[in-house]
Amino acid sequence: MVNTVPEAPPRDLLSRIGIPKKISWGFAGIFLFMVGIGLELSWLSPYLVDRGVDVSVVAAVFSTYGVTVSIASWLSGVFFEIVGAKRTMLIAFLLFTAGTTLFVLVGVQQQAVWALFAGYAIKGFSYPLFSYSFLVWIAYRAERDRMSAAYGWFWFAFSGGMSVVGAYGSDLLIKAMGEIPVLWCTIAWAALGTFAIVVLNRDDIKPDRTAHRWRELASLFTIVRTEPRLLLVLGIRVVNTLPQFGLPVFVPLYLQQFGYSTSEWLSIWGTIWLSNIVFNLLSGHLGDRMGWKRTIAYFGGFGGAVSVLAFFYAPQVFGHNYWALLIVGLLLGMCIAGYVPLDAIVANIVKSNKGAALSILNLGAGLSTLAGPLLVALFAHLIGYVGVAWIMGLLYVAVGCTVWYVTPRKSAA
Repeated sequence: MVNTVPEAPPRDLLSRIGIPKKISWGFAGIFLFMVGIGLELSWLSPYLVDRGVDVSVVAAVFSTYGVTVSIASWLSGVFFEIVGAKRTMLIAFLLFTAGTTLFVLVGVQQQAVWALFAGYAIKGFSYPLFSYSFLVWIAYRAERDRMSAAYGWFWFAFSGGMSVVGAYGSDLLIKAMGEIPVLWCTIAWAALGTFAIVVLNRDDIKPDRTAHRWRELASLFTIVRTEPRLLLVLGIRVVNTLPQFGLPVFVPLYLQQFGYSTSEWLSIWGTIWLSNIVFNLLSGHLGDRMGWKRTIAYFGGFGGAVSVLAFFYAPQVFGHNYWALLIVGLLLGMCIAGYVPLDAIVANIVKSNKGAALSILNLGAGLSTLAGPLLVALFAHLIGYVGVAWIMGLLYVAVGCTVWYVTPRKSAA
């Protein structure tokens, strides 16, 4: 008699492509919510200046926003563990609505500077709680051998909503209805995302009633002591999206020297992130096959260094050549996607308390929104735009060298 081992049940389509079936609607919710975030990002700063707000005030408002985004990113994982999945999403939506209402109704329409600061600061707490908390949800629901692919789908939804549909859609909506209605429209998109993730998504993770809440909060500090590799993760994650938040500060001005129009810049910038969301998926699947650390080092680290410098030098080599810059931009978007497996590594560094571990990763994402503009502010006048580009490139090289020291419990490298 031959002993047979029963075969594992076949995976459904969603599981085969890397989306955990239990939380599939959550990915749609992330996409819709991030459209609401992205609709205002590419034009809000110059719009406020055109309405008479001083440039220094606008810069301070966005810096304050970066600080609250960083704080919320850091707290998001542990907040998820303490409050529970769907409650976290609802709280994030309420913060988004309250912040937007104060910002638009009082800050923009009545030109009250205090409301610009307060409203945008409140709004800064919202999207990290909504989106980065979902990273913890994925850590609990995704299969380990498809985890990198699951995070690839997350970043596909995140970047696709904020940097692609949000960027292209804002141009169309502003032409159709004007700036103020578009700002109000962001609440509708956030509401759709919340509906998808809270109502259509049937899964939930309840808070652990036996856990001590203060102990959970303390783990934000103690986990770095017990897992010092997370400090490397923090630095790597900050570097990951430096171009996303740093390049828009100076590249539009830099490109004007070579005859590029604002429309051309916006088109190239949107296409970079269109390529990024496609390669987010490919990078997730590649990480599960080629190895998580190899993907980050070769594509995200060394590839990122080459591509960010090529993007800066392309206008000097080719002059006002839209297609040449676009092709180099596609390469940059691809390499930034090389960091997708980092989420899977962090989720597997610790056996428990995944929320605290992912909070460190999310803190890096939040700090990147602050570090990008700060890097330009500190060094552009000292060493010029070329110096800023080289700093970004060298930081990417550093990632390619150091990521090998970040080892999950069962190495996937």
